[in-house]
Amino acid sequence: MRILIIYFSMSGRTKKVVETIFEGLKGHDVQIERIEYPMKARNIISNQEKILNGDLSDFTYNKIIENLAPYDLIFFGNPVYGGRQPAIFDGYLTKAQNINGKKFVIFCTCRFLAGKTLELMQTEIEKKGGIVANKRVFKGFFRIKMTKAQNFAQELSQELL
Repeated sequence: MRILIIYFSMSGRTKKVVETIFEGLKGHDVQIERIEYPMKARNIISNQEKILNGDLSDFTYNKIIENLAPYDLIFFGNPVYGGRQPAIFDGYLTKAQNINGKKFVIFCTCRFLAGKTLELMQTEIEKKGGIVANKRVFKGFFRIKMTKAQNFAQELSQELL
């Protein structure tokens, strides 16, 4: 089974969760790809309209992840901004190809409340024909307890066997 983990992280919290999930999926064919934004987070808000329309020219990422055909399972993780996913998630889905029928695991990181982030992400994936197989919120004011991410990865790894 080929697994792709795509994530967006500005402060590093989501990155730590991804690394922990990756460790828990050892023994599987897993590829990790980060979508990076070299500017300050506030610029995402001012550029939100173009990002939502799929203009990811300000982001750095491996363009190979725009084609999801080679993957059996796609993870997508991002932080929560104002009770919802960042615009990069929607912009990426606009550019992504071969989503129909693909299984997704979605997760988000937050300090307080995730709001409807996972529900909104699921709705967008399902509009494109994808299937959300699992989802999880990782919360922590100062830091996220990585045992929760470890347990999540072990649970998923068992399901994949």
